[in-house]
Amino acid sequence: METATPIVLTVIAGLIATAIGLKAKAIGIRLDILDTPDGGRKDHEHVTPLTGGLCALLPVLLLLPAVVWLNPAHLNVYLVLGPALVGFLLLGLFDDRRHIRPSIRLMLSMGMSAFAMLALPALNVDFLNFSFLDKAVFLDEWGVVFSILSLVGLQNAVNMADGRNGLVSGLSLIWLFLIGLYAPPFLLPVIVTALAGVAVAFVFNIAGRLFLGDGGAYGLAFLIGTLAILTYFSRFDVLPADVVALWFLIPVTDCLRLMSGRILRGRSPFEPDRNHLHHHLNRLMRWRYGLALYLALVLLPGLLAYWAPHYTPVWAAASLIAYGAILSLVRRAGARRPVMR
Repeated sequence: METATPIVLTVIAGLIATAIGLKAKAIGIRLDILDTPDGGRKDHEHVTPLTGGLCALLPVLLLLPAVVWLNPAHLNVYLVLGPALVGFLLLGLFDDRRHIRPSIRLMLSMGMSAFAMLALPALNVDFLNFSFLDKAVFLDEWGVVFSILSLVGLQNAVNMADGRNGLVSGLSLIWLFLIGLYAPPFLLPVIVTALAGVAVAFVFNIAGRLFLGDGGAYGLAFLIGTLAILTYFSRFDVLPADVVALWFLIPVTDCLRLMSGRILRGRSPFEPDRNHLHHHLNRLMRWRYGLALYLALVLLPGLLAYWAPHYTPVWAAASLIAYGAILSLVRRAGARRPVMR
């Protein structure tokens, strides 16, 4: 890919995303995807359009024909990635509008993930190469199950993390950047267009002009998950599986903590509450500092693993210790401290 190509793609993607962001409210009204504050869990001040997913992902979809033209040898990848991404975006937008039951949403997500893997076998993780083992671990027939659970699990983790302005869009920027450090050339056009769209959505989201909504959460989770898998298979000699797991460790750990805690209390694992890590950070400090801390918990271990991959278990342990320390601090400070702005 010529040096000017990613710059051109980035500029065009940024312009498309900006146009969508500027028209976010009109689009939200037209599609009937508006988030209305209720004085409880939804404590934002104004009716806000859930158009962040369109802002972040439409540039990727609209520029996909140009990406195919640049890399025709990988047409099979784009023919699966594009339609599947449309499917997850539409699923999320419909959920934003009509609120699909969690069990049905889960089955649809698993079905679409399985279909994508059947159409593109490269998404089937059939072996794991760890930084601390001399030999790869082969999953054999369990590879499909592991892959589906990984994609759907990431989707749920991202969806649960989407509760404060800038969080999921900020996490997505970090993940796309980290994937881009290892990605093969044929994925770079997709990554740069996604980076541009997500960056614009991040700016509008921080300003309170739009929310990502489920469309953004589902679509970004699928895109990032598939990019991570494809990059792992292309570069497993320099990208161990535990480094990939480290990228998603904090939000996935928080998701598992929330779901297991709800089940133990006899509640639905998908029932919303205010026990997420971002809620606790928002009780401890103003959100701009809480956002920076959350993003640092994801970015810094990822960078350390890039520079020193053989110490990935150390970086993972440090991340979990920091995560536990925050939760411990919250308990000591009092869980009912008023949320700070």
